[in-house]
Amino acid sequence: MSTSPRLQELVREHRRGGSLAQAFYLEKELFELEVGRFLGAHWMLAGHVGQIPAHGDYFVVEALGASLIVVRSADGAIHALHNVCRHRGSRICEEAAGRTALLRCRYHGWSYRLDGKLAAWRHMPEALNKSDFALRRCGVAIFEGLILITLNPAQAPDPSTLLQHVRPYWERYELASCKVAATRVYAIQANWKLAIENNLECYHCLPSHPEYTAANAFVRADEKVADAPEAFAAYQKSWQLKMQAASTGTGRSESIATDGQLCRAGTWPLAPGQLTASRDGKGVAPLLGRIAAHDESVTTGCIGFLSYMAAMCDYAIVVTYIPQNATTTKAVLYWLVRGDAIEGRDYKVPDLVWLWDETTKQDKSIIELNAAGVASRAYVPGPYSLLEGMTADFIDRYLALMTEPA
Repeated sequence: MSTSPRLQELVREHRRGGSLAQAFYLEKELFELEVGRFLGAHWMLAGHVGQIPAHGDYFVVEALGASLIVVRSADGAIHALHNVCRHRGSRICEEAAGRTALLRCRYHGWSYRLDGKLAAWRHMPEALNKSDFALRRCGVAIFEGLILITLNPAQAPDPSTLLQHVRPYWERYELASCKVAATRVYAIQANWKLAIENNLECYHCLPSHPEYTAANAFVRADEKVADAPEAFAAYQKSWQLKMQAASTGTGRSESIATDGQLCRAGTWPLAPGQLTASRDGKGVAPLLGRIAAHDESVTTGCIGFLSYMAAMCDYAIVVTYIPQNATTTKAVLYWLVRGDAIEGRDYKVPDLVWLWDETTKQDKSIIELNAAGVASRAYVPGPYSLLEGMTADFIDRYLALMTEPA
C-alpha cells in the first residue's frame, strides 16, 4: 500500500509536538487508510469470556466498518466471524447478543456452524463446494479472560509476544474468573484520535474531572497545586514500602510496540485513604483474585491505541474506543467483579459504575467540544503541554504507522 501524495504532504507539514492537521480528523479517505494500514490488523478488546459462557452464546461487535459475531462453539473455543452471509451479503445475527445452535441467514436460509463452516444451502449449482463458502474469520486471542480480536489475523502481531511483558501486572486480579457486572456504551461525535488524545493526558483532569481528581492524588501533584507535589511524593513513598512488604509490584512496565502495536501497564496509588475508585473511597465489591486487603492501588494499561484497562482491588474496567467512521466513535465500558459476587448483596451497580460513568460522560462532552472546534474554519494545530507527553507520543507513533512502507 503506497503512501499517497496528499498524505505525504500532510505529514511533511506536521509540526512535531502538536496536534494533527484538520484532514486527519475529518476525511473518510484517511480513515480508510488507517484501517488498511494498521487498525484492521491490531488487536482490540471486544469483551470478556464471561459474556459467552455456554455453547451457542454470542455477541455482535460493530467496528471499523465491519460487523463481527463473537461466539462460543461446542468445544469451548471462541470464534470471531464476519456477520455477512456468503450468499449475497445479508447480515446474519440481528440481535446484539443471544444464544443459537446455528448461525442462520433469514434472507435465503443459508446456515453456518458456530465455527463459521457452511452447514446448509439450497438449490446451488453442483459444481460449487460448501467448504469454499465459510464465513470470513477474524483472529481471536484470550488474555486474562479478555477477548481480543483482529480483522486481519495474517498481519496481526503475535499476541503472546505483544502481551508477555504486561501479564505480571494483571495476574493478581484473576480477571478470567470475573464476570461482567455492567456495560455502558457512549456514542461520541468525534474522530477516534480525538478520543485517544484525550484519554492519554490528564492536562484536562483538574478542570474537567472533579470526581476523578478527588480519587487520584497524582492529578493535583502534576498540576503543582499548593503543596500537593510534596505531599504526594511522601505518600507514594510510604505506599511503595507497604506494597513491597506485601510483595506486590509497582511502577510502570516498558512501553513496547510489537509490529507497531503498543502495550504497557503500571501500578500506582490512588489518593490517601481511597480504598478504591468510588464515590466515597470505600469498597464497592468483593476483593478480586489473590488480593487479601485493599491497598489503595490502581493498575492501568493499554493494548494498542484503542483498548484500555484499569483494575482496583475490588473491580476492574475495560474500555474500547471503537471507530465507526471518520467522525464517529463508540466508547464501550465493561465493569468486572468477582465471578461469585451477587448483585444487590455484594455490589450495587450504581455505586460500582459511578466514578467511571461520570468521568466518561464528561470526556464525551469535552471530546465533542474539541471535535466541533477542529471542524471549524479557524482550526490550526496547536502545541501539546508538558502534561501531554503520552498524547504527543501517540501522534508520533500514529504518523509512523501511516507512512511506513507496506
